[in-house]
Amino acid sequence: MHTLIFRNLAELRQNYWFWPSLLTAVAFFLGLGLPFVDTLVGAAWMAALPFVEPTGVDGARAILTTLAGATLGVAGVAFSITIVAVNFASSNYGPRLIGNFMGDRINQVVLGVLVSTFVYCITVLSTVHAQNEIQDTQVATFVPQLSVMFAMVLTLVSVGALIGYIHHIPESINIMNLVARIGEKLRAAIVKTLDEEAQRQRERVAVDVSAWRTTPRPSGTTVRAEVCGYLQQIDIAALEGIASRAEGHIEIHRSPGDFLTLGEPILTLWPEQDEAVIGEVRAALTQGSNRTEFQDVLFLSDQLVEVLARALSPGVNDPNTAKLCLDWLRSGLSAFAEREPWQPVGPDSRVRYTRVTFVEMLERSFGDMRQYVATDRSVSLHALGVLTDLAIIAATRPMVDAVEGEIDRLARAAEAMLPDPVAKAELAAALKAAREKIATRHTQPIGAGTARAPA
Repeated sequence: MHTLIFRNLAELRQNYWFWPSLLTAVAFFLGLGLPFVDTLVGAAWMAALPFVEPTGVDGARAILTTLAGATLGVAGVAFSITIVAVNFASSNYGPRLIGNFMGDRINQVVLGVLVSTFVYCITVLSTVHAQNEIQDTQVATFVPQLSVMFAMVLTLVSVGALIGYIHHIPESINIMNLVARIGEKLRAAIVKTLDEEAQRQRERVAVDVSAWRTTPRPSGTTVRAEVCGYLQQIDIAALEGIASRAEGHIEIHRSPGDFLTLGEPILTLWPEQDEAVIGEVRAALTQGSNRTEFQDVLFLSDQLVEVLARALSPGVNDPNTAKLCLDWLRSGLSAFAEREPWQPVGPDSRVRYTRVTFVEMLERSFGDMRQYVATDRSVSLHALGVLTDLAIIAATRPMVDAVEGEIDRLARAAEAMLPDPVAKAELAAALKAAREKIATRHTQPIGAGTARAPA
C-alpha cells in the first residue's frame, strides 16, 4: 500500500493535469450548487446593498458568456507560454530538468484557476433562463444573482493569477533560480538523510538507500526485476517487517536510481521463502521509467553536473553558470562533510544496505565534470576553491584525503587541457595556496577557499 501511494504521488507531482483537473471538478460542482442556493435565498438580499443592482436574463448571459470566452482564451495563452518555457529549459539546461517545470505548482494552479473559471461560467450559464413554456409547463424567469457575482469574483482571481503567472515564468527559467532550487533540494535531501540515519531505529524510514553488495550469494531467495526501468524506491520499513516475520535477513543488491533489466537481482532473502513472501517483497519495491529524488540523492547532484556541462559546452560557453553550479554543489556536499559519517547497519541487521557517502558523491560529481571544468581557466580556479572549502570543514581524515585526491586530478587535467601558459601559472599558484590552506585547515575560516581576496 505504501509503495502504491508513493508511486501515485510521484506521478501526480509530475503530471501537469492534476491541479487543473481538480479545480475544474470543484468549479463544475460549485456551478451546480450555487444556483441552488440562489433559489433558496432569492434576490431580496440585494435590496440591502444599494450599490448592487439585480442583473436581468440578457445581462447575466452576456456577463457569463464574456467571462467564459475571455478566461478560456487566456488559459490557452498561459498553456502556450508554459510549453515555450519547457522547450527553452529542455534545449538550454537539459531534458532531465523538465520535471522541475512540469511539477511547478504555480503553473498548474494558474492554469487550473483559468480553466475552472470557464467551466463555472458555462455551468451557471446553463441555469439562466427567461419565462417560457416547455411541454405545457410554465417556467419562471431565473437569474442566479449570487452565482453571477461569484463569477465576477472568480474573474478577478483569474486576473490576479495571470499577473502572478507572467511574473513567475521569467523567474522560473532564470538559471540562477533554477540552480538554486536544485541546490536547496540537494542540501535538504542530504540533511534529511543524515538526520534520519541518527533516528533510524526509531523512525524506520529510509531516505537514501544503496546496495550492500552487488552479487547475490548462492543460497537464499533472490528477487529479480520483472520489468525494465529505474529502481525508484525501496520501502525499508516494510522489508524489515517481512524479514522479522520470516526470522531471516534481506540483503539489497541495487540502489534507487539504478536501471534494472529483466532478471537483474534486486535483493536476496534468507532463508528461502515461498511465493507469498516474495510477493510482499515486490510490493515494497517501486520501479518506473524515470529517476526520482526521493531515495536517490545523487539524482540532484547529477542535475547540477548536467547544467554545468551544458554551460561549458562550446555552443554555450557560460562559465558563470558553471561557477553557480559549483557553489550549490558545495552547499550540498558541505552538509555531508561537516558531520560524522553515518553508522552502517551491521551484518546482523534484518535488512542490510548502505547509503551514499560524502566520498561517493564527491568523486562522482567532480569525476563527471572534470573534463569540462579543466578546459576553462576561471572555472578551474573556482573549483579548486570549492574543494578547498570542503577540505577545511571535513569531519574526518578520509574525507580530506578524498578532496585532496580530487584536487590533484583536477590540477593534472587542467594542466593538460589549458593552452594558455599564464593560466597554467595561475593554476599552479592556486594549487599551492589550496594545499597550504588544507594543511592548516583547523585554523582556516569557513569559506577561505572561495573568499575573494581584499583589493
